[in-house]
Amino acid sequence: MKKLLVMISILALTTACSSDVLKREANQSFSAILEIGDIETMVEEGYAHVKVAEGYHIDFALDTTASEKDVLMAFMAMPFIEAGLDVDALPATMYLNGDMLVFATNLDDAKSGTDAKTQLANLLDSNRDLLGYHEELDHFGLELGSNKFEWAKTSTTNDKDVVFILDAQSLRDLGVDVASVEGWTLATMDGMELLLKPFNLD
Repeated sequence: MKKLLVMISILALTTACSSDVLKREANQSFSAILEIGDIETMVEEGYAHVKVAEGYHIDFALDTTASEKDVLMAFMAMPFIEAGLDVDALPATMYLNGDMLVFATNLDDAKSGTDAKTQLANLLDSNRDLLGYHEELDHFGLELGSNKFEWAKTSTTNDKDVVFILDAQSLRDLGVDVASVEGWTLATMDGMELLLKPFNLD
């Protein structure tokens, strides 16, 4: 019995260490992404904004206890509208903000950060189960409901530094012809239809 308990303890420690390494490397890689010249960052109205390109950004709420919209992914709305999006049928987790279509996710509360780098780290501390690693693509990924935000582990050797991933079926249910959303690629991964928007940054 004692030997079994020791083995269980070792297994638990190994799992915890692996999780800590994954989280640490994900934070380091995200910090490197933020240093790429194409990326623009700013803090405004309680959010740390990361602008990957014109019309494509991800935002982190700096105080998750005061918000149910802890992470926002926002994109130019017109390609989705032109592909049939029924804007009157949007769920609470999606909304229009000017010319942008916003996908909002509520995560477990985290410590308050001061910028995108610190707030992603805080969110991963409180939501470790949402962090994954895609070995084939060499990407870390943050699950945001049925959607995902991915970034390269090593941006200098990866031609897909950042990838926004949307659940195609959820959009299809809102009237979108997912194969015709301009600027996005429809693909099937792990048996799921997804809309992908990758960026190779300089």
